Amino acid sequence: MADEQVELASKDVFVLLGVSAPENLEIGTKRQEQGDIKGDENESVFTLDEEDKTKFMTVVAPLVIDVTPPEDLDNSSTDSLTQTEIEERRWYNPTLNTGLEKSDFEGLRRLLAEIKNTDPTKTLAALTKLKAEKILEGPYQNMFIALNGFKVLINILECNNDECMENALIIVHEMSQHYGIQCSLCKLDAVKPLIDILLFKNNYKVKYLASDTLQNIAKLRRGRKLIRLRGGIKIMVQMMNVSKHVLPIHLNSMNETSRDTVSLMNCCSGTLRQLCRSLKCQEQLWETGFVQLLPQLLNSKHGETQVSIMSLVAECCRTRPEVVGQKTDIHIRVALKEKNILQQVIQFLVSDFTQLAEKAAETILCMFDGNPAIYDVLLKHKGMEALFKAVTKFQNDDHVMVLIITVLWKSSLNTKCRQVIEKDRIVDFLLELLTSYKFDDRVIGYAVATLSELWKSESLRGKLRQSAVPKYLELLNTSLHSLVLAHVCTAIGRASSDPQCMEMIDEAKGFRLIFVLLPSLDVDEFDKYEDFYEPQTIIAAAECLAMIVENTQFSLNPLKGMYEAICDLVDLLTHKNLDFLAAVCHLIVVIASFEENSKIMVDAGIVENLAKLVSTEHTELRANLCQALGKCCTVGVTARRFSCKHIIDKLIKYTHSEHKIVRDNVPLALSGLSEDPLNCVRIEALGFLPFLKQCIHSDNPKTAMAAVNCLSNVRKASAAIGQFQECTTKH
Repeated sequence: MADEQVELASKDVFVLLGVSAPENLEIGTKRQEQGDIKGDENESVFTLDEEDKTKFMTVVAPLVIDVTPPEDLDNSSTDSLTQTEIEERRWYNPTLNTGLEKSDFEGLRRLLAEIKNTDPTKTLAALTKLKAEKILEGPYQNMFIALNGFKVLINILECNNDECMENALIIVHEMSQHYGIQCSLCKLDAVKPLIDILLFKNNYKVKYLASDTLQNIAKLRRGRKLIRLRGGIKIMVQMMNVSKHVLPIHLNSMNETSRDTVSLMNCCSGTLRQLCRSLKCQEQLWETGFVQLLPQLLNSKHGETQVSIMSLVAECCRTRPEVVGQKTDIHIRVALKEKNILQQVIQFLVSDFTQLAEKAAETILCMFDGNPAIYDVLLKHKGMEALFKAVTKFQNDDHVMVLIITVLWKSSLNTKCRQVIEKDRIVDFLLELLTSYKFDDRVIGYAVATLSELWKSESLRGKLRQSAVPKYLELLNTSLHSLVLAHVCTAIGRASSDPQCMEMIDEAKGFRLIFVLLPSLDVDEFDKYEDFYEPQTIIAAAECLAMIVENTQFSLNPLKGMYEAICDLVDLLTHKNLDFLAAVCHLIVVIASFEENSKIMVDAGIVENLAKLVSTEHTELRANLCQALGKCCTVGVTARRFSCKHIIDKLIKYTHSEHKIVRDNVPLALSGLSEDPLNCVRIEALGFLPFLKQCIHSDNPKTAMAAVNCLSNVRKASAAIGQFQECTTKH
């Protein structure tokens, strides 16, 4: 769907409002220096660039609302829009004029003319009148922008009259909460006068308004860039470097100056948090020495200060996986550990301030990424005990609960932390959550994930078998949440190693319940991969099915009589998700152990589907694909059919892979393919034999045995060919 855009000159805005355009309105072609209009000879001339032309949207199709969560992380210093800004721009209508009258236009034009008056008294009176207008309404703001009102106000911000400047700043501050105004302020470079106010003015109220306005501007990527280039980060860090004697005092015991100082510090912290969505801003923040201020700021007696600082720290710790070689966040993580700040962050988990506990949990959660030292910190400073208390304390606050239960799951991945968990009553609490928690399904999902990790503990298996596994099977029947189902599949897969649990799974028809989580093909062919569940769920389901079959010791074919299900599984080899394809290949390897399954898969076109995947660069898919190729060659002339697809020629590339798991699985594919004599000739001709001889000495028994079997088949084929040639020569 596309909206039809009708471009109108800016003069047409006034026509639509029902008034005549000003005679001195010009459509400029040359851009002025942004934010600098003090040198204009005639300040009454309104000059708009071609870029300032307004666009009216004529809707030609129904509006489709995109519910995809916006990605608002800023990983560059470019002027391109972030996803959040693109979404804001979609709903921002710069030509909206609903409810405006001709008198509104005339009144605003007169007010702006009075504001530009050289008499401060008249300017102040006009600003006071302007504050009483509908400045927070979209149509009025659009008219304000069209009349170049912000150019006028920014000039006032740079004047010497403090009273006029303060009133102009109040108006700019109130209007800056809206996206269109933020864009206009960036375009006019309002950042410069605002930073000058922070630097040179002594009025704390004015400084607060300037900082809060910068915080609104910093919501845009271009705004963050302008503030960074103007040196705003260093100035705001200086604003936060307050006296050590102020922070330990309770707010009620402070004088007015100290209260204003703390209020400004908190506001600057919020602005810095917005700026730290940009990695370049983060880098500049650490260069200013901000990290040296963290201990004293977090030791403050003021909850608001602690929350604002922890929000800033959490923002800096956030992992941005799409940034290649990201190193900026390492500064804050190292600093938190070296300066013993993590110990205090851990104590914030049980704070009476919900926001403080939330940001503490978010910070600790980020510390798990690539930093195993966090486990030692948690154990040393009683972090596990703090987590247990936090889980029960915030069980009714779903947002904080999700973060804390996720931290608990992450900690359960470590053996020593897991030992602490299994000795605490928190295990019983987690079991209760599976049936009693009604707020956020993610809490149930991570509770299942934690219990799944605890299955590794022998002492808890009896309790988990009795209390957890039945609840897993119930969730498998009732839950529709992807995260819950993903962790339930993982937990059931692990539990299937226990014979009693396997009986419970069979009784509940668990295998079939899990199988239906795979993408359905009972829809139009072109839409069949619009999966109902997320990739993590269908991958976990495929892996779980493979584990269940393996744990039955292949005593019973779970897919017996499920002809269509097996055919669907073969069709899933055309899925777009490579991780899922790797899991499907592993499942095929497992179920191909039953000959009747292999025959059905060959008839369903598995040869063609596997052949199309050989060119992949995905490591795990390559490894599992080799196993699947070898397994499927046991049926009829499948090995010959694979040869016709030039599979062997492509496998030579696998032998040079840098990943051992790929090289170890190549002999498994060649062992199956070598069942056909013609393939043996091809294997020898392509030079696989030196590689296979090396694999004989592999520490992987399956690899060594497959290499021996392949070499034996090649040797037999060579001997047979030699005997045939000898007989032909004699006769």
